[in-house]
Amino acid sequence: MDFLNAYFLSSPAWVVVALLTAAFLFNEAWPRLSRQKKTYKLSSEPLAKSGSGSGLSVIKEPEVPEGWLTGRDVFELERRALFSKSWLYIAHRTQLTKPGAYQSFDLAGFPVFLIRGKDNQIRAFHNVCRHRAYTITRKETGASTVLGCRYHGWSYDTTGKLVKAPQFEDLPGFEKSENSLFEIHTRTTDSGHVFVNLNAGDASAFENSTLSALDAFSDAAVLGSSEWVTGQTLTANFNWKLGPSERHHTGLVEQLEERVSAAITSSLLTKLVKIATQTNKQADLSLFPTTFLYSFKDAGLWLSLSFFPASETSTHVRYDLFDCAPKMTTDEGALARAIEEPMQDFVKVIEAEYRSVAAEPTDLSPAMREILGCVQEHAKLERARGGQILPAMHQPKGSSLFQQAEQLCKELDCSGPGSHGNGNGTTSGGLDW
Repeated sequence: MDFLNAYFLSSPAWVVVALLTAAFLFNEAWPRLSRQKKTYKLSSEPLAKSGSGSGLSVIKEPEVPEGWLTGRDVFELERRALFSKSWLYIAHRTQLTKPGAYQSFDLAGFPVFLIRGKDNQIRAFHNVCRHRAYTITRKETGASTVLGCRYHGWSYDTTGKLVKAPQFEDLPGFEKSENSLFEIHTRTTDSGHVFVNLNAGDASAFENSTLSALDAFSDAAVLGSSEWVTGQTLTANFNWKLGPSERHHTGLVEQLEERVSAAITSSLLTKLVKIATQTNKQADLSLFPTTFLYSFKDAGLWLSLSFFPASETSTHVRYDLFDCAPKMTTDEGALARAIEEPMQDFVKVIEAEYRSVAAEPTDLSPAMREILGCVQEHAKLERARGGQILPAMHQPKGSSLFQQAEQLCKELDCSGPGSHGNGNGTTSGGLDW
């Protein structure tokens, strides 16, 4: 036994066997020793706050709310957080060419319209009569210096002032000056881009960075003498937040460049003259949260593309094409046909994507993350307040006697035909912003 012990303890063979055995056992055990269970939880709160013992503060990616692309609650929160208090690009001044020219919009359930006044100033109003919240402008575009509600005949001028109210003008406590249309904050930039802000109180300051970006885009596109060429509103079956994603725009502009180049003019000579005289550059600009602008290189044309939610699952896609050199020969019909098909294909692509990602969105674009941040910030304010914050809500004015008469009339006929929805999926004669 002493001999065997001495042999195994001193033999080189034993050392080799021992090392091989240890290596084998370590190799078998290593996967179990090194395997750690990893969990990922999307949250807007830090996992460990400073001073909690670890001295570390780790921030995870923001959590995607349930129903992010399909939920009614999310849509209503977006209405309060974004569309009630953000500056939204909706048109260019060349779309309203004369006094009385107007254009109507549905901005996330808020009916609004732009109108050029007799003073040539462009104003925006909620598209509801002050009497029963019935629609004032029933067409998407039109022209009239007097806008009338067909229900009880109330009429307004281009500045929104009430000019006629049959059977109400002699009512005690009724004042025309207190029943003008609800005006919306409007900003028309030097380059002609028209923005609105639906906040019923003081609107937030217009960002200087937005003005600088618009100036740069205007210089590149040479927008000085723009004229509206064509455009339309398409109703699409997808959540509006998918539209502003940058990854969708690349394929679209490639198709548009090809189609527009071919449709600029049927005359080769005129086409060469136009190309030679145009110095505009290819440029693009995203205007948070809804709009994308694009300038066609050496074509004297630029495009606006906006995504306005109609509901949590449908979107109004509005596109408009503008000519920076309207005196040149341009076949407007050919241009309209050239961009219509790519736009329809573009909508179909996003609709197909929506069907595949609606239930579980996994990849948020930078634009969508910015939207999420704004929504979360507003939700935090509401939690601190202990209730909903409705920035676009207007408070009624007038004497108590007139308000009582209004309430009585409302109870009698608020369910009549033509009443406007209140934006919450129900019908109401009131202004429940």
